[in-house]
Amino acid sequence: MIQSKHCDLCEHPKRDLKNGLTCSLTNEKPDFKITCPDILLDKIFQEKLENVNMELKRLNEMKSKKYWTFYLLIAIGFLLIIGNEFYTDITLSKNIMRWKFRASAIGAGITILIFAYSKLNRFRTKLKASELEKTKIDSVLEKYGIEYEMNIEYKEKVHGNQNVKITTEYKNWTKKRTTTPCIINC
Repeated sequence: MIQSKHCDLCEHPKRDLKNGLTCSLTNEKPDFKITCPDILLDKIFQEKLENVNMELKRLNEMKSKKYWTFYLLIAIGFLLIIGNEFYTDITLSKNIMRWKFRASAIGAGITILIFAYSKLNRFRTKLKASELEKTKIDSVLEKYGIEYEMNIEYKEKVHGNQNVKITTEYKNWTKKRTTTPCIINC
């Protein structure tokens, strides 16, 4: 069991280079088996829970756009690589110009393919990292019997900032419902 998952959500962790992770209440390293009797889930927990869910929702909403962009760029790249002979025969009459154009088109096509793949790969890496972080938080909350439902509403955009209202309803926790207004940069 990795106790640091619990401590990352708690208000009591103390970290330093000499001792590593310790509890500020007991000044001892965490040594509980399943759940910590002294855990205090409050502001840090709520902030991490809201941030990871908001990021995951934002990434999932962008998912189809990212994949369509990828497919479009792949099509353009392959058209430049494969179809350049057709275009050079129609537009250019000199052999030297034809080969320069073909080489440029193939280079541009390969560059577009590499760009498309790297852009999609970066997006998928972010998405997997957000899903993993949410899974870690949810697994800790499951041990304490805490369930939640989160509603994220995007409000108006003002000067490049997005107003967001996050409403979270909890089951089996001291708080029943929280509402957090926040502003994110777009």
